[in-house]
Amino acid sequence: MGTGDEVRPPHELMRDFEEFFERMSPKLVARAYGLCGNMQDAEDVVQEAFAAILPQWERYSRYETPEAVVHRAMCQRVWKLRRRHTRWLKRIADVPRPCPRPDPQLSVETREVLWALRELPLRQRTVVDLHVDEFSAQEIADKLGISVKTVRVHLFKARASLREICGQTEEREGRPGLLPTAVGPALGVLPLNLDEGEEEEAVAAVRRAEEELLRHFEADRATRSRILAALREVAVRQSWSVEGAA
Repeated sequence: MGTGDEVRPPHELMRDFEEFFERMSPKLVARAYGLCGNMQDAEDVVQEAFAAILPQWERYSRYETPEAVVHRAMCQRVWKLRRRHTRWLKRIADVPRPCPRPDPQLSVETREVLWALRELPLRQRTVVDLHVDEFSAQEIADKLGISVKTVRVHLFKARASLREICGQTEEREGRPGLLPTAVGPALGVLPLNLDEGEEEEAVAAVRRAEEELLRHFEADRATRSRILAALREVAVRQSWSVEGAA
């Protein structure tokens, strides 16, 4: 076995994993919050995603883009959670679900952009988010484990759905658009070609919302500390040593 393939000691692996966590967790929590709609679920799915890759970190750490692995793990858990919530709501329609984690304080535009996106089916919303991050159709397909054709279908349907959401809101509330500063109408014309770099108002609005969420979670040390503490417990149960870890 060559030098590059030597197995590293557990404390070194854990230190490396924690550095990866610190680098990736703000963006992952921001993305999870946008998909889940509340902090409790967002924190849970991010913790589960990192816990899922922890046992195989020796292997994943050698990947060119381990970020894609944890992102896909997070998305899979969000989708699973949504299916479970849907079944639960059908059984207990009028019982409110407690949310012990406070939601972030966000601007009006960000709240309304997130609200509009949450009206979309979850997979469409995920594809839109990644498109806004300027990933190509192939890159989105690789991240989500779906075909390029499916990516394009989801984006096509998202465009149609957002246009319908905007139209329904105009009829119901009698105002010119779903979102302030004409963001609503713009969301209805998301581009079909994922490889085009044209900056549209809709894309700019969603990007501003994601940037605000990211800034919030970069400053939110408490959430990261809670998740990291839970991951260290996972490591201990798996006989990993966290001694000397940052």
